[in-house]
Amino acid sequence: MKPLEAIAIFALIGSSPALAEGGRSFWNFSFGQGIGEYSTGTWDSPTGGALLVNCRTTDGTASIMTQIDGKEPPANSAITLTTSSRRGSHEMRFATDARGGIELGKSARSKQLRELWSNLRQGDIVTIRYADGQSSVQSLVGAAKVLGPRPCPA
Repeated sequence: MKPLEAIAIFALIGSSPALAEGGRSFWNFSFGQGIGEYSTGTWDSPTGGALLVNCRTTDGTASIMTQIDGKEPPANSAITLTTSSRRGSHEMRFATDARGGIELGKSARSKQLRELWSNLRQGDIVTIRYADGQSSVQSLVGAAKVLGPRPCPA
């Protein structure tokens, strides 16, 4: 772990309860054209990162998209999402497709999505790491409220 990454992690973990009490959320939800989007971070930014979980009501499928420093993960590689809290951490690996996205299939039946959703709701931070070593840390403050108790509700 890089020193700056460690400082960011401890700062976010240490400040999470205070931010949560104030009602501020780093997570957003939007819906349009049959797609629910749960997101955090800043897209197309030359610094930082972003995480997006798409839930398509038209066919019941879900996908994940990420960016670090404005770039998607390399095509046909893998990303690691590690959720962390005072209670521990959970690491999950996902294979990317030819566009750098991650398709999870039917959301209600996807074990990976149910596990990720639960981890995002219970964690304080999520670290996005690409196969080439690039990483970004995102706050999970507000994730439990925005994500709701079950993935991709219809």
